[in-house]
Amino acid sequence: MIRTLILTEKEGWHFQQLKTSLEKRKHKVFSGCLSNISLSLSNNKAELFINDVPIPEIDNVIVRFVPGGTLEEITYYLNILKIFEGKGVRVINTAQKIESTVDKLYTSYILGKNNLKTPSTFIFRNFEKAKKFLETQLPKEGIVYKPLFGSQGDNVKLIKSSYELKEIENLSNIFYFQQYLDNSINHDYRILVIRKDETYKYFYMTRYGDSFINNVSKGGSCKKESIDKSIIDLALKASKLLNISFCGVDIMSFKNNNYIIEINSIPAWRGLQNVETEVISDHFVNLLVT
Repeated sequence: MIRTLILTEKEGWHFQQLKTSLEKRKHKVFSGCLSNISLSLSNNKAELFINDVPIPEIDNVIVRFVPGGTLEEITYYLNILKIFEGKGVRVINTAQKIESTVDKLYTSYILGKNNLKTPSTFIFRNFEKAKKFLETQLPKEGIVYKPLFGSQGDNVKLIKSSYELKEIENLSNIFYFQQYLDNSINHDYRILVIRKDETYKYFYMTRYGDSFINNVSKGGSCKKESIDKSIIDLALKASKLLNISFCGVDIMSFKNNNYIIEINSIPAWRGLQNVETEVISDHFVNLLVT
């Protein structure tokens, strides 16, 4: 029997979707959280434990949650994924692929270097430099502040005055600003890409928000609408460029151009599933078929 471990914070909706699809394929499914994993390294052998219980021999690891924490903690979590890989376990997504998207700065650099449009981006270390930038170069329409590591629209702010900077919760001392792409109806596109070698399966939707943040977790609504093929093609190019097996690509149209706003290597798809007839997790499981 194929044994698959899902690394998650809790056995919620996404876990249950994956578990059902995996069990259809005769997988035995386990769950655990990276923060509860410990290791023993001795005699050229690595043994992993969840809550001090040895992890049995497994074939696959699906990463649904990477806890936050200090640099040392995050490095530790990613190293656990690398050790799974080193033991011959198939990991989706791998530590390297997660690293390529979790840091918005590096993602923006890689996309721009390869001529995939992203909003203009400005990064500063320390509050005073960020404040000076806003005092001297803040566009009249405002600028978007995002945490360097973040998801689901948390702590994303549209700043229209340098005075608003002090209201931002920022423990990292790194300030990441992105051009505000205004559209008359707040919306963007989410394309979920499942990629195996040169074979792609994708799902898409339009997200509408009450503010410039269109995330479903922030009250955005999802609709299945026809979208221009160039938007799909841009998402597929991004997934291939970053060599990601499973990702969510957020794209916004602005002044007749399509911009990649974000790429998420551990994407949620509950909102998308609500407007899809196909079971998305059934297609995800195809990534585990040799």
